[in-house]
Amino acid sequence: MLLLGAALPRFSWIVLAAGALMISFARCMKWTIIGHHVSHGGFDKLQKTHPNALPSHYKRGVFAIGIRRFFDWMDWMLPQAWDVEHNKAHHYYLSEEKDPDLVEHNFEILRKMPLPMALKYLSMIMWVFTWKFTYYSPNTFKELMNSKRESWLARNWPAAERKTDPVVVFDWVRRPVEALITGRVMAAVYWMVFFAQWFYVILPMLATLALPALWPLLLGQAGLWPSSISPGQAALRALVTSVTADLLSNGHSFVIIACNHSGNDMYRYSTSCKAYSAEFLLRCSYSSANFETGNDLIDTVYGWLNYQVEHHMFPDMTPLQYRKLQPLVKSICKKHNVQYVQMNALRRTWMMFQVAVGDTEMKRCTALVPPQAYKNSLEPNSLERLGIAWLG
Repeated sequence: MLLLGAALPRFSWIVLAAGALMISFARCMKWTIIGHHVSHGGFDKLQKTHPNALPSHYKRGVFAIGIRRFFDWMDWMLPQAWDVEHNKAHHYYLSEEKDPDLVEHNFEILRKMPLPMALKYLSMIMWVFTWKFTYYSPNTFKELMNSKRESWLARNWPAAERKTDPVVVFDWVRRPVEALITGRVMAAVYWMVFFAQWFYVILPMLATLALPALWPLLLGQAGLWPSSISPGQAALRALVTSVTADLLSNGHSFVIIACNHSGNDMYRYSTSCKAYSAEFLLRCSYSSANFETGNDLIDTVYGWLNYQVEHHMFPDMTPLQYRKLQPLVKSICKKHNVQYVQMNALRRTWMMFQVAVGDTEMKRCTALVPPQAYKNSLEPNSLERLGIAWLG
């Protein structure tokens, strides 16, 4: 695209904008369609039954791990860190305080800030276009380090700070300074070590963004630059295109991911539950929102993340299986009067904004299935008779 833009100087910015859009879309799909479903083990069974259908590295624990990160899926998050944060913590503590993706909890500081509401909404634009770098990467790294009990970071977590609080990029200054002001020198050292280690996680992605700009400079030094515009101008255009593509990829992924479990129609729980119990399956529906579904165009634009209810119920399916399962799950929920939310992603993003800034809040719930329902589980229609939600 860079060379094509150089060859067509009158249309160069149009060509480069198209290039940024294509890079953005490809990067988002690499994560949502491929990385996401592979890391859940969605293709593991397929590898066993049809070993030649996909490359062998399309398997959980292999895809994007170690050196394969450079070939399979390069992004701001370390793949194994995202696996711990998303596949384990988020899926099995959905909408509890332990859920690292609980929007209402993660934006607690913004919600309580004595700022004009318009300014709070305006601040959300920054998160939309930078969230993988500013929030998701450091927070998934935190979850990974805390999961390794033998690591220095896990053993020395500052006692005065909650592990459930999010870690964002701005904390590299805020947390050490606050620790020093309050006389907690070891806590300040901890956060400096933490962010020094995290820097090595994002270094390959920083190099990926900068690499396109280096090629014109290197070719110019070698006298091989094949264009009338200078290598310096070309390098600047390449860098702008690369950064723009990343910002757009952040925005696209934010809209189809960040709002899936947030809104004033979603439930938040004060208790945990057993995986794949009746309570667990109900929470998948009462705390997840689907988008439009049903055809290749819609599913691709949404990165096949438009089947959130079904995905949380059965996280290790292939994308196509979710499309086949969705009408069945929706009809069962309707039959038993179970909440099943499905709406446009932009509308849900606005609902997520309202929760993040403190305009609205999620529904509070102790558990969806009251304890006595399990005692009477052999009785017919016990859940319907007792009521589906136990509010506390």
